[in-house]
Amino acid sequence: MIGKLLVVDDEAWFREGLMKLISTNELGWEVVGEAADGEEALAAMELCMPDLVITDINMPVMDGLSLTERLSDSNPNVMVIILTGYREFEYAQRAVRYGAVEFLLKPFSLDEVYRVLRKAYEKFRLNMLEKKVRLKERQINLFRAALYGCSHDLEAWEACSREWAGFSFCILRVRSYYPHEKTYTQRDVGLLHYAVSNIITELMVRHGVRGIWFPLRSEEFAFLLEPGPVAAAYQSTVRSTVSRYTGIQVCWLDGGILRQLDGLAAQYQKIGKAAGGETPPDGMNPQRSYPFKEELLSLLITSNLQGVRERITAYLQKASIMDLQSGKTEVYTMMTAFSDILMNDFRHLKAAGYEALNPGAILMLRSVPELMEWAEGKSRDFIALFVQWLQEKQGDVVLRAKQYIDSHYRGVCTLQTVAGHVHVTPNYLSNLFKKETGIGFTSYVSHLRIERAKSLLAGTKLRMLEIAEESGFDNSSYFTTVFKQLTGKSPSEYRKQTGEGLID
Repeated sequence: MIGKLLVVDDEAWFREGLMKLISTNELGWEVVGEAADGEEALAAMELCMPDLVITDINMPVMDGLSLTERLSDSNPNVMVIILTGYREFEYAQRAVRYGAVEFLLKPFSLDEVYRVLRKAYEKFRLNMLEKKVRLKERQINLFRAALYGCSHDLEAWEACSREWAGFSFCILRVRSYYPHEKTYTQRDVGLLHYAVSNIITELMVRHGVRGIWFPLRSEEFAFLLEPGPVAAAYQSTVRSTVSRYTGIQVCWLDGGILRQLDGLAAQYQKIGKAAGGETPPDGMNPQRSYPFKEELLSLLITSNLQGVRERITAYLQKASIMDLQSGKTEVYTMMTAFSDILMNDFRHLKAAGYEALNPGAILMLRSVPELMEWAEGKSRDFIALFVQWLQEKQGDVVLRAKQYIDSHYRGVCTLQTVAGHVHVTPNYLSNLFKKETGIGFTSYVSHLRIERAKSLLAGTKLRMLEIAEESGFDNSSYFTTVFKQLTGKSPSEYRKQTGEGLID
């Protein structure tokens, strides 16, 4: 999920530069609008609906502090980053009271911009995840209350009753967790239940089914699905996929069309017991992989592969001290998160070996060390996909840098200038350029300039000073030094050896 950002500053050149920087770097934000002062920003809020506002503090008409105060009243969920000068910093700190999440003290470096925007993005994703989880929990609690005839919140009940009216109520029932052709034991039931839950969730996303579900007990899952061919195809695919990947047979029990939530308990009574039976095994929340997946996704979107490695390592260290069955559940959760990311967020990277619907390989592992070795291998494979992806992206940075250098080497072409053009820090570009090309930035520029000078020396009667300037050198003395270092000859010696008979 990419956050929406509004840039507010009274200097157009600054807005344009900041927007270009954000749009050409993986920081988690999409610029959806700009404004020259606080009043313009407030007018743009309804149209742009940003999640984050970056605003200068010192602007005409309405300054950034007044804008932040107004936003705290009208749009309290919108985050604000304050741009401020050193002399305004104490004044800007008042913005904390109105919800500002961070400051950028002018003049600031590119690294500082990246740090602040990535920090804001992590907060944004966490907020979105919490909202999503809370909404899903409220809906499931209402569904459960209706199924068992329990007390409920009247307002929320009426809203969901309207939303779900006309949906199909059905039960997915596992016939047995011990099919004859498998050697499953009672210890495997927890992971099998979780695998079925994961199949239900992933296929619901793939099919685009509107509906809600929750596990009644280890062998039953309750559903409300919007009826139609999509839901019918989904039910068929769930049944065949569970059988293919686990060997377990499941069946769908039709409970009829929901008219109102108050009648759901009676509908349930017709197709099965409303109470009793085995409850879902501990820790088998089908949404348990969401927080871990969101953490990884936040790090991946902002290109923080070191953070990804550290988070996965910490996760596996925790799993390594669990008993075998609990460890299997943790590893399967990790694989589910990997698969979800590759299936929904980075589809262009999807590769074989990350089909989290299939728990078969994990079920066959018989010791914690064996499980950890398998999980570590899968983790390395997962990270390798993103290492390759970043290398390809970095290659694009170097390509754009070389294209800029090739067009501008005869003028001002410093490391700082080129880094600003491709929107990375000078130090990052210097290291990346040497890594990707095998030659340093300065050497590359000098090589182009010397090749240009050699052409002019051989084909024109320009004086040395003119050739130096035409080739991009500040003065003829430095030009002569570099030329001799790279060719082993002075410019005059080179000209004489070309045989053109040209003179200075």
